[in-house]
Amino acid sequence: KFEVSPQPYFLVDKWRYDDLVGKGASYILFTNGLNDMWSAGSHLNDISDTIVALNFPNGAHHSDLSHQGPTDADTDDLKQGFVDITNILSGWLENMQH
Repeated sequence: KFEVSPQPYFLVDKWRYDDLVGKGASYILFTNGLNDMWSAGSHLNDISDTIVALNFPNGAHHSDLSHQGPTDADTDDLKQGFVDITNILSGWLENMQH
């Protein structure tokens, strides 16, 4: 109908996305709202100490993008996620400055 063929390994074939550590990647924070189908295409587990994944069971793909931080309307996992994101990024920045 759409004349498109699925390409499930496109990122792997083009950019070697399956070997982030081997390619020298670091300081990547994957945030995943598990109520969203996009999470199936993400890394759901930590790959290294500096390539980490945070999963929000009640989140969607945009849940962590608020510039205001958590609100009363957010679920407990998202509220904790904002704390975790802040702690991870602060720790990385501190390590880079020393």
